[in-house]
Amino acid sequence: MREHSASDLHRALWMACGAVLIALWLALGFGQASAATFPPAFVMAGVPVEATPQGTLSAREVARGRGAVEGLHRLLQRLTLPADWSRLPNPDTQTAIDLIVDMEVTDEHSSAAHYVATYTFRFNPKGVRQLLDTAGITYTELSSKPVIMVPVLKLGSESHLWDDPNPWRDAWNATAGQKGLVPWLVPAGDIADVAAFDLPDALQPTAARLQSLSHHYDDGDVVIATASRSGTHLDITIARYAAGGERPQVASTAVDGGAGDASLYQAGVTAAAQLLENQWKGESLSPTASTGGDTIEVSVPVSSPADWGSVQDRLTRVPTVRTVNVELMTRSEVRLKLTTSGDQSLLKIALAQQDLVLAAGQPYATLSARASAVAPAQ
Repeated sequence: MREHSASDLHRALWMACGAVLIALWLALGFGQASAATFPPAFVMAGVPVEATPQGTLSAREVARGRGAVEGLHRLLQRLTLPADWSRLPNPDTQTAIDLIVDMEVTDEHSSAAHYVATYTFRFNPKGVRQLLDTAGITYTELSSKPVIMVPVLKLGSESHLWDDPNPWRDAWNATAGQKGLVPWLVPAGDIADVAAFDLPDALQPTAARLQSLSHHYDDGDVVIATASRSGTHLDITIARYAAGGERPQVASTAVDGGAGDASLYQAGVTAAAQLLENQWKGESLSPTASTGGDTIEVSVPVSSPADWGSVQDRLTRVPTVRTVNVELMTRSEVRLKLTTSGDQSLLKIALAQQDLVLAAGQPYATLSARASAVAPAQ
């Protein structure tokens, strides 16, 4: 009978523990990864509807049909560049209704002769993709990580940021910023914010000061939105800085208004937000179905089930990842095969929005959660 050395026994015990750990991970569901959860880009909120009865249809039925068409129209515009809007499909009421997964109703007021409400629609991603693919229009369904909005108002030789009054900042605060492809948040302007990033930093931003503010808000990109007012005219410039402070993406527009200060600044926010979304679309457009996507194998370094659980949870929130197959699982590595709707450059952008880092490696690229990242937003 062969005698086993201490090293043989140690190795056997180690392998047995590893097998038990892998079995435990599989039992807990850590060995399975699913495709993305419902993509937020396909949720269209705040669609107002109003109608009166028509023939055999009640006012509510008429309003819901109109709301479905309007919501789908807004969604198609959200996902595409303005240059393609003239070529967008124009589905009829029944097609729009058939594409609705579910809906929510708020501010509903009805009578026998009149109906008013606000709807939130969740549209079927596959059906919407098919509409755009058939029309041959490129689109994006990738939402940016929330950006940090810094509203700077210039009035003649004076500039305002955190101090009051700043009606430009008030207009951003009064607008719901957590919807659309580029959600935003406006810092509170408290002592910590002022210490991290004050007016001189906004006028001449440095990487160090941008990072200081970014770290306060989950390491999101910083957008400096500058509005220069002259009478009833606003010149607007937005500069989006990555968390690392690289050269910004800059775009400009202008608005005019004569119905009062509040409407002028609100029109400026709408125009600036559209600029921001168009920038993002240009960076994150997906190919149509005819050009296909990509497949990539990646290695996820792990030291515990929690490591894999964190990466797996974030992967379910990446809409450009269509399928995730676990090819190998050991105590130190989970190897995945990802099928995506775009190339690797788009994949890296999509992963970064969930604080996942894709890095070159041999023989496989490595995928890991950013060390300072918090749990992804629900």
